[in-house]
Amino acid sequence: MNWDAISAIAEISGAVVVVASLVYVGRQIGQNTAMMRVSAASETLERDYDLVLPLIESNEVTEIWLKGDHRLDELSEADRQRLLFFERRALSLWHHNYQLRMQGLYPDANWHNQNWMIQNIGRRQAIREVWSLFKDSHETSFQEYMDEQFQIADDVSKEQ
Repeated sequence: MNWDAISAIAEISGAVVVVASLVYVGRQIGQNTAMMRVSAASETLERDYDLVLPLIESNEVTEIWLKGDHRLDELSEADRQRLLFFERRALSLWHHNYQLRMQGLYPDANWHNQNWMIQNIGRRQAIREVWSLFKDSHETSFQEYMDEQFQIADDVSKEQ
């Protein structure tokens, strides 16, 4: 065997190793992305549950929340502030989910559900006030997304 043949065999072997390594890395990345999606979905479900839990557990919180639809002026200043910070939690969840979506980690079905939630819960006077207070603290793309969802909510309300 001559050195040219040995060199050719070494090059072919190296190429096979490189291709095998790339296939392995590609599979690892795919598995990692799948695990990140599962983790993000679990975290979102937990955050959503934590957001709703006070309404389930407390009649007082529920009464305050109900006034947030269109009767904010009926609340004391303390209850109004409590409600606005409560509603801000929803805004934070929606922002978190938006960021996951931009990273490709938030599935279409969940995204559809989030849009529906914003378009329906987003009709609330309290949510609109929270948005007006905290809108500028978010990046422009999220502001545009939220404004679009609120516009859809407004359009649906006009049709009804």
